[in-house]
Amino acid sequence: MIDILIDAIKQIWEFALIVSPWLILGFLFSALIHAFIGERFIRQHLGSGGFSSVWKATVFGIPLPICSCGVIPLAAGLRKDGASKAATMSFLVSTPTTGIDSIFVTYAFLGATFAIVRPISALVGGILVGTLVSLLVKRDDEKVDLKPASERPVSLKDRLVDGFKYGFGVLPEDIGKTVMVGVLLGGAISAIIPQDISQEYLSNPVIAYPLVLLISVPLYVCAIGSVPIAAAMMTKGLMPGAALAFLIAGTATNAVAIAFVAKKFGKNVIAIYLLSIMALAVAFGLLLDSLLGGAVAKDMLFKGRDLPFLLQLACLILFVGLVLRGSLGTKEKGMPEAKFTFHVPDMECKHCQMKVEQAVKELPGVRNVEVLLGDNLVKVDGEVDEKSIEEKLEKAGYKATKRE
Repeated sequence: MIDILIDAIKQIWEFALIVSPWLILGFLFSALIHAFIGERFIRQHLGSGGFSSVWKATVFGIPLPICSCGVIPLAAGLRKDGASKAATMSFLVSTPTTGIDSIFVTYAFLGATFAIVRPISALVGGILVGTLVSLLVKRDDEKVDLKPASERPVSLKDRLVDGFKYGFGVLPEDIGKTVMVGVLLGGAISAIIPQDISQEYLSNPVIAYPLVLLISVPLYVCAIGSVPIAAAMMTKGLMPGAALAFLIAGTATNAVAIAFVAKKFGKNVIAIYLLSIMALAVAFGLLLDSLLGGAVAKDMLFKGRDLPFLLQLACLILFVGLVLRGSLGTKEKGMPEAKFTFHVPDMECKHCQMKVEQAVKELPGVRNVEVLLGDNLVKVDGEVDEKSIEEKLEKAGYKATKRE
């Protein structure tokens, strides 16, 4: 038992060292994407109907480092802004499946093949789901406002400051816990599961693929946190294709996203969504297995080990520091006075908190805004009316109820 515990600690430490440099690199690119592209830009390009909106929604969603919980209100906001059902579903599928940060981490753990195939699967998945929804689901009759929201000019300095606040502030706090959970689970799997037993079952596609789908479809796991788990399962004999199926289905679907799609779009869309993702995961997995032709997993895994130890250690310390700074620096004291207080139940992450705060601050007359994420409350002070705040939050994808 002691030997297993020591081995698990060693594996967790090694996984943490591997992931950290690529996370920091991912944060940097995410900061630049947020600064120069951002969600406003995306909203303004998804109003048109037809196939063009489907592929735009898919392409725009792939590099964004937004997890499954953060993408739901964003998708709801896009829909409210006039994006079609097809475009919204494309965005909902492609965005959480991968991101610029998870691509780097995927290379570090699983190698170049996975790092290339994973975003391709997100592209195909988004286009597939969006196209099927466009062809098979009746279009809405209601008219929606397709005019882009007005945006005041922003200087280069302000864009960079905002981008780096997001990349090295919001993002580490948002995904830090899920990354750590992924590292812990990956290390535990590597140390605890017997090699001979897992090799017998996980290398059999008849068992591996249904098992992976059964676990991954309802499971909430972010694009980065899923990678150490997939790598650990591959060290125990899981077929590379089944590992890819886990990465696709585990990030593109989860219980919360399924409930959201069912409520907003109906049973036809939910059927297309789930069946398409499961079929896509299996198809890409089998294709990967055939292309690799029985390649040995150990030759593909842990490319991140090649980096110098001091660089890995420095990045690990930086990553932990960023997560702790965000967690310790967001104690919610509450404004002493506020004209309005709203309950916003759909706020679930730091990304949601940032979106809500930015949306309310854009309203003329708002002097002060405080978002209490733990209590799901938004406090607003200034010369602004209640209805304007509710409409602004609803447009951003969040339902708000005024507290007396």
